[in-house]
Amino acid sequence: MGENFRLRLWQHAIFFLVFFLVAAPLSFLILGSFSTARLPTDFSLSTMGLVNYIKVYSDPGTIELFVNTVIYVAGSTALGLVLAVSLAWLVERTNMPGKTLVYAGVPMSLAVPGMLQAMAWVLLFSPRIGFVNNTLKDWFGADAPIINVYSLGGMVVLEALRLVPTAFLMLLPLMRSMDPALEEAAAVSGARPSSALRKVTLRLLAPGLVAVMIYQAMTALEVFEIPGILGLPAGIYVFSTKIYAIVRTATFMPVYGQANALAMVYLVIAVGTTYFYARMISRAERYTIVTGKGYRPRQQDLGKWKYPALACALLFLFVAVVVPFLVFLYTSFLPYLQAPSWNALKVMTLKNYRLLSQYEKVGSALQNTVIMVTVTATATVLLSFLVSIVVVRSKFWGRKLLDQLAFVPHAIPGIVMGIAFFWLFLKLDFLPIYGTVWAISIGFTISFLSYGTRAMNAALLQIHKELEEAAYVSGASPWRAMRRVIVPLLMPTFAGIWIWVVLHAVRVAGMPLILYEGPNNQVLSILIWNMWDDGYVPAVAAIGTLLMVALVLLTVVIRLLSFRRQTVQMVGP
Repeated sequence: MGENFRLRLWQHAIFFLVFFLVAAPLSFLILGSFSTARLPTDFSLSTMGLVNYIKVYSDPGTIELFVNTVIYVAGSTALGLVLAVSLAWLVERTNMPGKTLVYAGVPMSLAVPGMLQAMAWVLLFSPRIGFVNNTLKDWFGADAPIINVYSLGGMVVLEALRLVPTAFLMLLPLMRSMDPALEEAAAVSGARPSSALRKVTLRLLAPGLVAVMIYQAMTALEVFEIPGILGLPAGIYVFSTKIYAIVRTATFMPVYGQANALAMVYLVIAVGTTYFYARMISRAERYTIVTGKGYRPRQQDLGKWKYPALACALLFLFVAVVVPFLVFLYTSFLPYLQAPSWNALKVMTLKNYRLLSQYEKVGSALQNTVIMVTVTATATVLLSFLVSIVVVRSKFWGRKLLDQLAFVPHAIPGIVMGIAFFWLFLKLDFLPIYGTVWAISIGFTISFLSYGTRAMNAALLQIHKELEEAAYVSGASPWRAMRRVIVPLLMPTFAGIWIWVVLHAVRVAGMPLILYEGPNNQVLSILIWNMWDDGYVPAVAAIGTLLMVALVLLTVVIRLLSFRRQTVQMVGP
């Protein structure tokens, strides 16, 4: 009886902890959108009203904001999906040479954070300092064509490149599952390969493509780094950057309530797209196209187009991975910005790297980053494990609701989650964590909880209950069975989630920019943002180069772990 009581007690504790960490900040976000108080700490029922909504949605600039956001999200999603479908089709369904290189290389672009990728494009195509534009001016004089990356088009193209690796990984199983008999029937009927691709392959892939498209649109909607680097200097706002501008760059006292009111529409759109995405993947079984016996993937012969196709795939890898790294590597050795030339090679120096070792803020940011990612990754793994144990292994009354609560943060963009926790931490003034790395860690932990629980649920379902039952028969308590049976079997999953969280926590800047306060609480993403904003470009390039190398190594580890998990069979009789 005592053991069962303790089990029920910790199950309720996990439920209410997750409920509080998800519901409390969202409640303050909603209530804050109606507050006319100048500061969240002054919030009270007497300050409630619709003033914020009226001011935000009666502003003519809000219409432009909607238009910019729609163009940005739709354009980047469409272009990114076209590139991802093309690459996935070439890798899975054709006889293109070098497929292993492309298969391994496309996910490597995840190692280039969106913020650094945008900065690299600025260094190449800025109208004023861009290496390419300055070279064109040297060649053609004043009449040289200028490529302006500070534009909505530049934002769309760069975000599309950023969306490709995730869409590519999601599309590979769909391409691999195509029934070759359907395409062969089209060929026997006289259809040309291009016609069969258009009328058979793509139509069968349509449900999966729609699900991927919705997921990618959600990702583009919440991203902050690329619109922040390319859009803010030109006054081109989307939802995420407008919220940031209201909170962080206001000339006078920020109007926090208006930021909340704007975030509410952002939140509704994100939740709506998440709902449709869940509906799409829940109907996936209706579109099953793998026949079972005799199934084999069919390779499309590209003929003379094999090597041009490989060249196009390698061009994507060059633009998405190699170019940003080379730009940052080159810039990191410059004493000042200048276009590539023999003279530039002669004046290269290591002073930017020496500066990093001497600059006090770099050491502080690095220490804060190590603390933040370690706490975030460890807390995410532990909380995900405990939630999944309740959801998958118990008969707890609220396990389904707990699973839904853990998934809710997936629908909330990072910048909105930052605003929500901003209000929560300021109201809970008896906990002095606002503006510290601990606040960032808590926000990230809740944001990454949805991924952690999905991965942990799947891993737990692969461990047969008879293993635990055998431990119980041998006299082991539930806690001992968990420690000696379940935890060792889940170690690869723990490691995979831990590294995934570290990789993403280092990359993201939106939430930390909202939650940090003061120079002593900066993490690397904030330091890079602030140094870039202050014009310390070569020093930023040095930090970016080292960061990209570290993230590449982490990405390789993740790929190795994923390959290992693919070879593990279901544990059980």
